Amino acid sequence: MREILVFFLIVFISIHRIDSILLLRHFNIDIQNELAANQTLMVYCRDKNTLSKFEFLRFKTVMEVKFIIYPKTLIWCNLWKGPDYVHHIRFNAFIKTEDFIHDLCGGMKPNVCFWQVQDDGVWLRHNPSGTLRLMHEWGDKV
Repeated sequence: MREILVFFLIVFISIHRIDSILLLRHFNIDIQNELAANQTLMVYCRDKNTLSKFEFLRFKTVMEVKFIIYPKTLIWCNLWKGPDYVHHIRFNAFIKTEDFIHDLCGGMKPNVCFWQVQDDGVWLRHNPSGTLRLMHEWGDKV
């Protein structure tokens, strides 16, 4: 009986320490407005089942999208740069693949893909290193 308990304890600890088990984990997408001259950013994100409302982010503010990872989770966002909102970017903000989560976002800790919107485009933060990578430029056809 003791061996069985030890076995289940080891399995339980292993599961919580492995980042590659993605299913049914809580995750966030954060989008931060870093546009110059205090420009407002209009944001609209959605997945195949859920529509969000349009958000207007002031300079230095962050919009947070919380969700649970299911098979085939895909969340995409549309961004418009103020004040006239003619500059547009549509991009996949989250794709349930290990390459996307581990290589681009930088893993499951702290369970967030952090996107920063600047005048030249949309940057993604690699969490372990803290570095930003330009992923989409304004006017990209995504």
